[in-house]
Amino acid sequence: MKRFTLLLIVTGMFTWSFGQVLQTGKDALMHQPPQKESIQMNHQKGGGDVIWSTTFGWKDEAEDRGWKLPDGWAIGEDEDMGFVWVWRDDTIHGNYTNVAPRTWFDTPEDGFIVVPIDEYNSADGQTQSNHSGTWIQTPPIDCSAVSSVVVNFYQYFRLCCSDYNLEMLVTNDGGVHWATYDVRFDVAGNTFTPVRFRDVKINISDVAAGSPSVQIRFYMHGPSHYFWMIDDLVLTEAYDYDLVLEDYWAYFDGGYDDPEGLGHINYWPLSQMGMAGETAGTVGGYTFRSAHLNQGNQDAENARLNVQILKNGTEIDNKVSDGMTIWSLDRDTQNILDPFLADDYGDYQFNLEAVMDNEDEVPDNNDVSLRFTVTDSLFHRADFSAESSANTGGWVGGNNAGDMVGVDYEIFAPCEINSITAYLTGYSAAANAQYQFVLMKDIEGEYTEWLASDVMDMDSTTNNTWVTLPLDKDGETEFLEAGDYAACVRMWGDDPNDEENGRCGLSVGWDMDTKPSHTLMYLSVGGNWYSTGKLNMIGININDHNGPAVAPVTFNVDMTNHIASGEFNPDADFVDVAGTFNDWSGSEHLTDADGDGIYTITIADLPVGQVIEYKYRINANWDTSEFPFGGPNRTYTVRYWNVLNNVYNNGETAGVDNNQIINRFSVYPNPNNGVFTVDITNALPSDIQISLMDIQGQVVYQNKVNHVMTHQEVINTELSKGVYFLSVNNGKEVKVRKVIVR
Repeated sequence: MKRFTLLLIVTGMFTWSFGQVLQTGKDALMHQPPQKESIQMNHQKGGGDVIWSTTFGWKDEAEDRGWKLPDGWAIGEDEDMGFVWVWRDDTIHGNYTNVAPRTWFDTPEDGFIVVPIDEYNSADGQTQSNHSGTWIQTPPIDCSAVSSVVVNFYQYFRLCCSDYNLEMLVTNDGGVHWATYDVRFDVAGNTFTPVRFRDVKINISDVAAGSPSVQIRFYMHGPSHYFWMIDDLVLTEAYDYDLVLEDYWAYFDGGYDDPEGLGHINYWPLSQMGMAGETAGTVGGYTFRSAHLNQGNQDAENARLNVQILKNGTEIDNKVSDGMTIWSLDRDTQNILDPFLADDYGDYQFNLEAVMDNEDEVPDNNDVSLRFTVTDSLFHRADFSAESSANTGGWVGGNNAGDMVGVDYEIFAPCEINSITAYLTGYSAAANAQYQFVLMKDIEGEYTEWLASDVMDMDSTTNNTWVTLPLDKDGETEFLEAGDYAACVRMWGDDPNDEENGRCGLSVGWDMDTKPSHTLMYLSVGGNWYSTGKLNMIGININDHNGPAVAPVTFNVDMTNHIASGEFNPDADFVDVAGTFNDWSGSEHLTDADGDGIYTITIADLPVGQVIEYKYRINANWDTSEFPFGGPNRTYTVRYWNVLNNVYNNGETAGVDNNQIINRFSVYPNPNNGVFTVDITNALPSDIQISLMDIQGQVVYQNKVNHVMTHQEVINTELSKGVYFLSVNNGKEVKVRKVIVR
């Protein structure tokens, strides 16, 4: 089998950084004299204790712009365009942006800081592409009394279109020298921040510990579109033992002498696995690699990668790499070269975890899960979620009728192809968009058209929709031999400004979570193929139907926010699920046997591969269902093993009138062992009542304080493990935080 090499267009050079300290000793971007400090709590000691914090509660209606930069903070810009950091507490807009404050910030209600570059470039109805270059800097922070410092903050970003940089810089000498930390974490352009990079924790002890004057600067430079928002900036002391899984790789063996194989694949037929490789290995065998950071104060002894392998939810294998000691603030990689080979249909899950002999005090940053389904008929590299979309419109020489987007696939055993499936995300009605699915075959290093579907019109019914089209068969060509192929979407459209070449007309879904990419683009003008660095959502279906036809689906829905707000009473109300799988009639009542606020039910015999739509309802009432008044349904594609974990209405509650009297309400640490701190700041002196309730609504702790602007207290009760709700009530406003005791 030949290996087809494509011309690679490089749009940017990236380095593997994952928050490492570059510490170039470069001059300060702008020297700032020491200024007044923000709130300090240097009296606290020990791992996780707070040294300094801000929730960015900077609202000030007396100011023309509605907020005030606190004393000691500074904002600067490379160019005098006014594209700077600002404070906001509302939705960020723009030509390509519509993003509200994130509900998973600790304090989204009191505001955050953001560079809304998309808004800047769409002012006055104009669309521009000016690049950003702006920083915001804290006042000096006294870290002289601590031996370790960790920076914690929440972030959310999306960047475009090249040379995009997000950096955190730290100085301990007034800006003469800076240590630089990359906090983009190599996330690709156009991508919303993956979950694992939203809650940032970086150990800066070697720069900040023992220093009386530490300043932190957040510097965004390069992007011309979208945004970067930050909230809840906290400096804490480091834990002694904190091993971080910084990155991970799962490698599907393609049967070549290549340790990285074909990368991770989400769906692959059983008939295309298990044969001896062309030059080495066994096709379908999985190996694993990870990158670890020791972010603790002490050495991580016998640090290693552990991979738990599940089939349909049951552990069937467990692999561990060789161990090694990783020094404090040092890094290393781990490999598992003993391959795992799936030998049956099913949904497989790889749980990768960074482990050590010491007890990890911050386990939340240690693990990640990947899924892999062994099918009977579907080749599909991508997962089923489109984080973005792509066509040839942004390519020099692209955006013409006849352009193609494709994904390469290797056939290892002879089979009969039936169809191609793709997720079509958008189109231009003005272009009279049309499309066709095409199978290309590599013949002596050149892709040749092999099979094609009918030509279809693109309209609103196929917008953001999975489309499967049969390929025209001739009784011979559909029987594929082993070799290299590409499943493609060919795109046509009218262009009154270029009647000769036309335009491409539509876009195909882009999976940004799966690595590496295997997408190709064909530009009809010039007739050249290119690799794109993307992974479009296009797959192949073969004529093999030996796998299970139906499977159960378990629905779990978290009702804790709605219990706490009083919208759902566990003693009187019930929740069910209704959808296309039961003609929207509704299920039996979901149950909560352990009283943790998460309700569950299992529905049997749903067709594998079917896309179901569903909503949860309170008391079988559509008026109290999720996303009411015609809002979107949840969707899911049924696999062999299906456990769905949702939050009712995405956690949104009706709540009570919010007069913004409580500016700040935080709980830390959380989760905890029953001892935690409550920190409250009011806009006006107010009486407040603090109540802690268990999942049944029983009050287990209560305290009332009178006429306070700020209040902090440590709650130390003998609580059993479980979920609790801490509420703060000032008579006009109630705010609730979930507290987890482990």
